[in-house]
Amino acid sequence: MGQSIIAKGRTIHDAIHIGLDILGATREQVEIEIIQQETKGILRIGSKPAIVKLTKIEQAEKTVPDIEDMIQSIDISEDSKTNNPAKEEHKEVISDDHLEGKVWVHNGKIFCKTSPLYYPTITAGRGIKLYKNNELVNGTIVVTENDTFEIKTEEEVVETKWKIMIDENKLNAILYIEPGMRKTYTIQDIDPSPHIELNGEEHIEVINDLDYEQVLQELQRLDIVHGINHEAILEALNVTKAEKFVIASGISPIQGKDGYIELLIEIDSENKKPMIRTDGTVDFRELNNIPTVNKGQVIAVVHPPVQGTPGITVTNETILPKQTQPIFVQLGQGAAFVENGTKIVATETGRPYFEQNGLLVKVSIVPKLIHSGDVNITTGNIRFKGDVEILGSVEDSMNVQADGNVSVLKNVNKANITAKQSVYIGQNAIGSTIISGNHNIFVSEAAHLLMQIQMQMEKFILSIKQVMNASAFKVTDFHKKGLLPLFKLLLDHKFRTLLTTIKQYIEMCKRGNNLLDAKWAKLGENLHSCFLSSVPNEWHSLERLNQLLNDIKELLVEHSIPNEKYCSIELMYALNSVIYCSGDVTIYGKGCHHSKIHAGGVLKVNGIVRGGELYARLGAIIKEAGSEGGAPTRISVPADQKIRIDLVREGTIIQIGKIRYTFQKEERWIEAFLDEQDRIIFR
Repeated sequence: MGQSIIAKGRTIHDAIHIGLDILGATREQVEIEIIQQETKGILRIGSKPAIVKLTKIEQAEKTVPDIEDMIQSIDISEDSKTNNPAKEEHKEVISDDHLEGKVWVHNGKIFCKTSPLYYPTITAGRGIKLYKNNELVNGTIVVTENDTFEIKTEEEVVETKWKIMIDENKLNAILYIEPGMRKTYTIQDIDPSPHIELNGEEHIEVINDLDYEQVLQELQRLDIVHGINHEAILEALNVTKAEKFVIASGISPIQGKDGYIELLIEIDSENKKPMIRTDGTVDFRELNNIPTVNKGQVIAVVHPPVQGTPGITVTNETILPKQTQPIFVQLGQGAAFVENGTKIVATETGRPYFEQNGLLVKVSIVPKLIHSGDVNITTGNIRFKGDVEILGSVEDSMNVQADGNVSVLKNVNKANITAKQSVYIGQNAIGSTIISGNHNIFVSEAAHLLMQIQMQMEKFILSIKQVMNASAFKVTDFHKKGLLPLFKLLLDHKFRTLLTTIKQYIEMCKRGNNLLDAKWAKLGENLHSCFLSSVPNEWHSLERLNQLLNDIKELLVEHSIPNEKYCSIELMYALNSVIYCSGDVTIYGKGCHHSKIHAGGVLKVNGIVRGGELYARLGAIIKEAGSEGGAPTRISVPADQKIRIDLVREGTIIQIGKIRYTFQKEERWIEAFLDEQDRIIFR
């Protein structure tokens, strides 16, 4: 007998057909033995396949050498296991059974095998178009063995984008290029499954088809002829992602230099400090920080402006540099021009004074008044347009005013010292007012109030214009009776804060009448006429309202950039005094008690601060603050500054910005500042 196999199938016919395919024989060439008839279960439960045995009939003329040849051809390698006919037949049978109710993809084609109780499904996904029986389908579909399918992949092509831009100053031509691309999809094989999702595998090919000649033609169209960078153009032709290239560059103009003044003398006395004796006292006689010039000494050189060099745009246009301006020098007392105004010479002996605002420079020689002894009722008050040096004390109710520095060798008792620059007190200030800088306390407060008034007035004028432009305004009597009723209406309902601030400003001008320029008081009168008068007047018009706002702005600008770099107040001790300085305040000795201090710079107290209020715009450094059960001590700085105290007593109040903190116990070596969440942090 010949080769035999066992074949399984759903029916006897199927099993025989499978076996014949495996043997590669016809029905006449085999003997068939039915081993098991098929049985049908309920819902496929309990069903059995048909099993048959097929034996190939050997021909009589077969000889032994043929068998030997067959033995010689047997492959005993590991792969030979798959060539075993019985096992191969078993594998095919299992594979066939395994494919029932499933669909799969092979070599770009869809195959399926249905079953009586289950039909496979396909979902058409990304990058493909699925045709079932020549009809385009979307979503999920049911497939059968009788259906025909065709898969077509999608293709997307994006063209290369590019453009040439010229910057605002026409100094650079910039090529922006975004390469195109071709997006294609391929179909991958998918294993058999009851449901498959058909997605194309994405392939992207970058296409940069920008041509060199295209760029040159566009440059010509834009009249770009200067500084063309051909290497950058060639580099742009090969990029695979969006980029920018500077493909043409102009030449920037070289700016000139305005005229300026060169000082030939040292006027910066900021870092010079008085000599401190071994007992802790200060010797201001050894201060020697006030520069002095003699008659005929050259104090400055005036340099003319230097013109700049023109530039060239990428379109070959000339770019002119900014026009330079000469320095304007205004000479005061004790100074003169020589050599056609190119040099400044001192005509008197004294302290050189230099002030610059923009291109305006003021130069003068400040004389010095030396007063031997005390300033009292016998000598009278001192007012001098220069420096004042007092070799004694300033006694009760006396006033000393100077346009320069004031130096007092001994004490200041219940007196007033006002200097436009620095104040030096060799010993103590008791019950006195000490002011240093053009911006005295009243000027500072007045400027602060005016800034608030300015902001409110700008909104007030805007509201007036909105009402006047409204159609309802034309049917009212405002344009006949004037704007006073409208002023009152807005002030009562929308701008009560403006009224309050104006009243505060007017009251402050009255209190500081002797220390404020007449401009401040005049402005207060005009504000009263405009906003507080109950009788119509010339100020109740939009034109005068704008004029008043401009007056406020001009006064603020005039006092917004004071030349007070060298202002400072230095003394040993302060008691029940008011100290205001545009710059630094330094107390070298025992400290200060129950005093009010305002420092526009840094406040430094080497001793004890007990009671009073202290403000330091650039930070405070204090050795000891507070008292045991005494009057409260308050120390304030802006939100961006720090407070450093070596020893702080219980009850001391510090304020940083708007955040206040009261110490509940004694602490040492504190440094306080605000964090980003406006919380006071100690370290």
